[in-house]
Amino acid sequence: MTDVSPGWIRFSVVIPTYQRRELVLAAVRALASQQTELPFEVIVVVDGSTDGSIDALRSLDVSCPVTVLQQPNRGASSARNLGAAAARGEMLLFLDDDMVADRRLLSELERSHREGADVVFGHLPLHADSPDNFLSDGIRQWTDARLTRLMAPGEQLTLHDLMTGQMSLARALFVNIGGFDTNFTRGGTFGDEDIDIGYRLIRAGCRLVFNPAAVSHQNYVVRPRDFLRRNRQSGTADVAFARKHPEQASTIFALNGSERPLNRHIWRPLAALAPLSVPVHFALRSLALALVRRKHPGDRAIRFFYQIWAMEYWRGVRDAGGIPRSRLLRVLAYHAISDLAGAPIVEPYGVPPRLFLSQITMLLRAGFQFISADEFLRFLRHGGGLPPRPILLTFDDAYQDLLDVLPVLRQFGISGVVFAVSGRVGASNTWDEAIGAPLLRTLDREGLRMLAEAGVETGAHSQTHPVLPLLSDEELTREIAGSIADLEIGGRHPRMFAYPYGEYDQRVKVHAGSAGIEAAFTVVPGLVRSETDPLEVPRIEITREDRSWKFLWKVFAAGRWSRPKSQS
Repeated sequence: MTDVSPGWIRFSVVIPTYQRRELVLAAVRALASQQTELPFEVIVVVDGSTDGSIDALRSLDVSCPVTVLQQPNRGASSARNLGAAAARGEMLLFLDDDMVADRRLLSELERSHREGADVVFGHLPLHADSPDNFLSDGIRQWTDARLTRLMAPGEQLTLHDLMTGQMSLARALFVNIGGFDTNFTRGGTFGDEDIDIGYRLIRAGCRLVFNPAAVSHQNYVVRPRDFLRRNRQSGTADVAFARKHPEQASTIFALNGSERPLNRHIWRPLAALAPLSVPVHFALRSLALALVRRKHPGDRAIRFFYQIWAMEYWRGVRDAGGIPRSRLLRVLAYHAISDLAGAPIVEPYGVPPRLFLSQITMLLRAGFQFISADEFLRFLRHGGGLPPRPILLTFDDAYQDLLDVLPVLRQFGISGVVFAVSGRVGASNTWDEAIGAPLLRTLDREGLRMLAEAGVETGAHSQTHPVLPLLSDEELTREIAGSIADLEIGGRHPRMFAYPYGEYDQRVKVHAGSAGIEAAFTVVPGLVRSETDPLEVPRIEITREDRSWKFLWKVFAAGRWSRPKSQS
C-alpha cells in the first residue's frame, strides 16, 4: 500500500466494502492500472468486515495511493460519507466493491466533467469472471439494454439509472448536497441511497450525464437467495424514497411494474394479506429457490423465479407500510415521561416509562406508523406521501426523563419533535412552581443533541413558558423569535413551535409566522389534514389515564372528548 503524499489530487475514488475481500482487492488492483496522468487516490472504507479485508488491503503493493478506513457495520451510505470526508481530491468517484475499472475510466470521467457535466454515470457491463448462471445472464441483458437505451438520441436518465456503483462529481458539490442519506442503508441493508442523492442532484439543477465509454465491469457474485432478499429490501427502500419525495412516488413504483397485471392482481393483493399470506410466500419462495438450484434450470423455472422476485419486492413494500398516500395524520403530545403520582395538579401529565412503552407497543400492534419531522412538514406543504395510520410523536417542555426512553425510540426507529423552553435549558420547570408542581430537570444542550442524533428534532416552546396571548408585541417577539434564536442545534434553528399551555390567538400566530416557524402546535384535539393551517396544528394529549383500550380509542378518535386544562 502506498501512502498519500501531499500535493494536488484530482480524483478521490471511494469504495465501501463489506465481507468481500477478494472482490475489493481486485477493484483496487484495477484502479492501480489506470491509463491517466491525473493524480488520484483510493479510499476503501471497510464497513465492519470480519473476513480479513483490512489486513489484505493494507498489505497491497500497488502504484496508486490507498487509504484504508474502518467502521462498524453501518451500511454503504455511512461508509461512502466517511470516505468522502477523508478525501482530498477535487472530484469524487464512488465505486462499488464489485466494480473492476476499465483502464480509461478516470480519463473518460474527466473528459465528461471538462465538457460541462456536474455528475457522470458510466456503463457497467458484466465482468468476464462473473459466475456463469441465469442471474449473471440477466444482469448482462439488463446492462446491454441500459446502454442501448441511454445512447439513443434525446434519452434521459431515469431514477433507476442513478446508480452509485459508478458515479463521479465534485467533492464541493457532494458536500453542498448533504452527502448520502444514511437512513436508506442503515444496518447494512440494500437501499435507494443512490436514487435519493441522484434525484437531489437533479432538483439542485445539476447536469447529469451518461458516458458509455466510462466503463467499470461488475463482478456479479450474488446468490439467488440474496437476490430475492435484496429485492424485498428494495421494496422497503422505495417506500422510504416515496415518503421522502412524495412527488416521485408514482414514478418509483411504476418503474417496478406497479400496474403490470400480475403485480396488480396477484402479488400486491397477496402481500396485503400478511400475516395470513406468510405461509404462501414461504412456500413459493422455497419452491423457486429449489428449482433454480438445479445445474441447468429451464426457462420455466427461471421465469417462475423472477415472478417470485417480483413478489418479494411487494412484500418489502408491505413491510414498510405500503405505497404512501395522502392520509389523515395524528400528532400525539406527551409531557413528562415520569411517574408524577402525589402531585395532583400535574399528575395526569406524567406518563411513567413502562406505560409509555406499553402505549408505543399498542400503537405498533394496531398498525400505526411513526413519521419524522421532515415527513410531517412535507405533508403540510405538499400533502401525500404518508404511510397507513401515520403518527408524529411530540414532547413538550423537554424534560430530562426523555433520555430514559431514548432506547425505546431507537429500538423501534421512532423519531419526533421535542419542544424546549430555551430560557430553562439544563435547568428545571420553574414555570410550574406557582401551582405547587414538583421541580423536574430539563434537558441540557448535550441532551438535546443526543435526541437530535436519534432523529428527535428540537422545536421551540418559548423562552420562559408564559401565556402568550397576555403578552405585548415586544414580549411576544422575545418569547417566540428569541427562543428560536436560542435553540440552534448543530447549526440548525428550530422549524416548529408549541404554544405554552396551548394558548394562542391570531396575534400570536402572526408573530409565529413572522419568526419563520413552519408549523406551530396547539393542544386542540383533532386530525391533521393536508389543508390544516400550519400555525394551528391539532394534537392529541396523552396522559397517565390513557391505558389499554382507552388509549387506543383516544388515538383512533383523535382525542375528541373533554380533557383537563393542559399544563404543557
